[in-house]
Amino acid sequence: MSRRLLSILLAVGLICLPGGLAGMRLKGQAVTWADFNYVHHVSSSISHVYFATTGGLIRYNKVDQSWELPLTGADGMFDEQPRRVWVDWSDDHLFVETDFSLYEYDPTFDRWYPMAELPEIDNTVLHIQTPEDLLPSPQLDFVHDDRVTDSYSRAFAITDILDDQTGNLWIGTWGFGAGQASSSARVMEQLPYGLLQNHVQALHMDNSTLWVGGHMRHSYRTGLTLFYLDENSFAYLESGVQPDFPATDVNCIEVVGDRVYIGTHDGLYVVDAETLTITNRYGRRQGLSDFEILSLEPVGDSLFVGTTHGIDLIEPGDSVRHLYPTQFAGQNIHDLERVDDYLWIASSIGAYRLLLKEARLQKFDDPGNFLFGLAYNIERYNEMLWIATDVGVLGLNLETGATETFRESMRGYGRRALAVNDLIVAMASDRGLTIYFRARKKQFSRTFTTDDGLASNRILALLLDGDYIWVGTDLGLTRFLWNNPDRID
Repeated sequence: MSRRLLSILLAVGLICLPGGLAGMRLKGQAVTWADFNYVHHVSSSISHVYFATTGGLIRYNKVDQSWELPLTGADGMFDEQPRRVWVDWSDDHLFVETDFSLYEYDPTFDRWYPMAELPEIDNTVLHIQTPEDLLPSPQLDFVHDDRVTDSYSRAFAITDILDDQTGNLWIGTWGFGAGQASSSARVMEQLPYGLLQNHVQALHMDNSTLWVGGHMRHSYRTGLTLFYLDENSFAYLESGVQPDFPATDVNCIEVVGDRVYIGTHDGLYVVDAETLTITNRYGRRQGLSDFEILSLEPVGDSLFVGTTHGIDLIEPGDSVRHLYPTQFAGQNIHDLERVDDYLWIASSIGAYRLLLKEARLQKFDDPGNFLFGLAYNIERYNEMLWIATDVGVLGLNLETGATETFRESMRGYGRRALAVNDLIVAMASDRGLTIYFRARKKQFSRTFTTDDGLASNRILALLLDGDYIWVGTDLGLTRFLWNNPDRID
């Protein structure tokens, strides 16, 4: 019996176990998008092109001329980085090599199975040297010496060029992602896909566009990633390449009509959503209490801004006021949430609510004294308001005043991601993503980790999207099927 057949039989056996799937990742439960701009190797079948990148394996549909979902949710490779990729011409057999092993992909189980050696592959594609007559597209300045140079004079090495023998050249670069050129015209076009940077700190959904931002860490290219979910395509607003948007960490994003507000470590930036250009910036000179912006909340024509030194209000005409300087002096305003006639405030000294019509500020004290310290995040769904702290989350029924609590510790991150609906309360924990299933008769929770397909156990941002939850981590963005009918919780 072959090793691969034995592995498949073992997988079937595990699926049949009562309450099983122990140690196995369910098919379709998680897919991760990361920085796919660093390409190791390229391979092509009659229908698809595969790029082995530092963020995982991605695939491009040659027939539809569009990207398909990346192969980052599959189990079995133990988070190893694909260094080389091979596929047969009929697209029936897919293989990758990592630093430690060879693997074959099984689409039935969405799983990688280890192999002893690479079999003979029926494919005649050719890896070639950079053609001397390879020309730049309008996205690039020029191509020379196995490098491409963009309009900002940044050079990126060409790591692999594949001639698929059907008139196309498929190009991998180190830092500029994937590219394509006709083998006759030789004009290189970029095929952008994935995030600018792996660290995901801020998520905002505007219709079917997901705005993604985060901290720079060690990323060479930084800024905002626009993920067009319906088309599975990407666009970027890069920081650090133009004077009006320097390289900086992004903490929060808010979209209001045709304006996008970006809260950073270097002030508040206003972006035109159509042209992706910076139209304004607010900092201390413009009246903000601090450069480091932690939270944003629009109310009518005004914008409340939470900083590391209190809360500010930007009103029409660019008037900026510092609110309650005595109460919030030197305090972090972690989150702001408009709830009917109130603005709820999560701060380093607890949770407050501001009655907007009367400008009256009140501190919220729950009967059980659960909110004895700081508050990180506030989310509202229907009649329930949820407040995250470092010891768990408190739910407040806005109609009855009744409270309920879930205890789950989390320390050391400086923030706590939270997302809620009528069925679940999802939060970051010390172990990964903890979900409380409120529909159960008894309080029940489950924590999901990298074993379940998350990019990392360090959760920085959460956003619910129907049966999915977007999980921002320090190693990428995972779309997780929290309402998976095949999972036994």
